[in-house]
Amino acid sequence: MVVSLGSLLAISYQAYLMRQAQHASVLPYLYISLMSNSQNGVALQLSNSGIGPALIDDVAIHYDGRDIPADPFDFYVSLSEEHRRYQPGVDKVQKGRLIPAGATIQMISFAPGPHGEQTMLPEMLKLFEIAEVPRAWYVGVKATDTHHAVVDVTYSSVYGDRWRVRSDRIVPETLR
Repeated sequence: MVVSLGSLLAISYQAYLMRQAQHASVLPYLYISLMSNSQNGVALQLSNSGIGPALIDDVAIHYDGRDIPADPFDFYVSLSEEHRRYQPGVDKVQKGRLIPAGATIQMISFAPGPHGEQTMLPEMLKLFEIAEVPRAWYVGVKATDTHHAVVDVTYSSVYGDRWRVRSDRIVPETLR
């Protein structure tokens, strides 16, 4: 009887460890960054550097004390008609989209060209708060005193574990 009970406990613990290993083997890890170079232009990016796909649950922008249910592209073009003339590129981030492991999405991008880095990099820095951008960049374009928009993406793994990544924080937070 004691041996049977011990075996049951050992099997239960082994099953628990296997479930934990399965969850860890599909762990997505999203982060938001700003890319800027003369070959590719300027882009606000969402990257999955995890080992599993991320399912987007919600996307919002926090700006001037409001929560706006929009992705960065929709938010940017809604601010003024002038923003449309730069013809930003877009790869929509919306509820239900699956971001594969290792994928990077340019949520809003501007091709290199006449406006390029000289115009669009300062524009993006004045509008969005990006945690991975050095403070010196914000100081260089005099964007330290402005109210920045914060991109907020809630996502889950294929097992339903949930996280939230914000553009003003480097590490995603776990949601219960």
